[in-house]
Amino acid sequence: MRKGAFMSQHTGYYELRDALQEPGCAICRLGEKVVARYLEGLIYANANDYQVRAEVKRARGFCTLHAWQLRDYHGAGLDMAILSADVLTEWLNALQSFTPQVPPPNLLQRLGTALGLGGGQPDAVALAENLAPQRPCLACQTRDDAESASIHELLTHLEDPEIQAGLVHSGGLCLTHFRQTLHLVTQPTQAKTLVRLQEAALSPLLEQCREFIRKHDYRFSDEMTDEDGEAWIKALEAVSGRRGTR
Repeated sequence: MRKGAFMSQHTGYYELRDALQEPGCAICRLGEKVVARYLEGLIYANANDYQVRAEVKRARGFCTLHAWQLRDYHGAGLDMAILSADVLTEWLNALQSFTPQVPPPNLLQRLGTALGLGGGQPDAVALAENLAPQRPCLACQTRDDAESASIHELLTHLEDPEIQAGLVHSGGLCLTHFRQTLHLVTQPTQAKTLVRLQEAALSPLLEQCREFIRKHDYRFSDEMTDEDGEAWIKALEAVSGRRGTR
């Protein structure tokens, strides 16, 4: 990266910098923020748009996480009924047109049946595949695109002192986003910087976890601090990602 590249700053840079001021994975936080904006826009503006309805139908609705996040938006009932009715209509049409064929079983099928090994009725399997999502959940796709953009932003400004300090202070990236970021590194020096910053971010957390474990021994339980008590939650987020983002 050329010297001074981090001076090329725009909205994405400032959003990343601000997210790094909060504890926990900044990429999780930014993805969560974009999804919230997307879902709010869907409810209040776009749910009855023809193209949106077509894409939701192709996705067979929303994933469990985002479907139940939508439920929490005030006034979401009508929009969710419209989008769900599209999926239910296609589902019911597929059921009503289902007529399984019954070909004579071949030797392999008879042997499988005798051994209790179901090979799957071909027409039932075909119906299951037809009802499978034909594209990702729209909210998941929005989140993934936002997270990818944020990772590129992080790598672009990795030499920026504010970004470096924020990455360490926030506790670094969660394991999932750290791995994704490593896959996008293009230079050995960039990889070394990223790894060293993540190491500096994780070392205090591991020490806090060890202290939390130690102080669960009755001999040291009176030493437990509020910071110690939060260590396991921080560790959980570092290993598995921010709650409610996946």
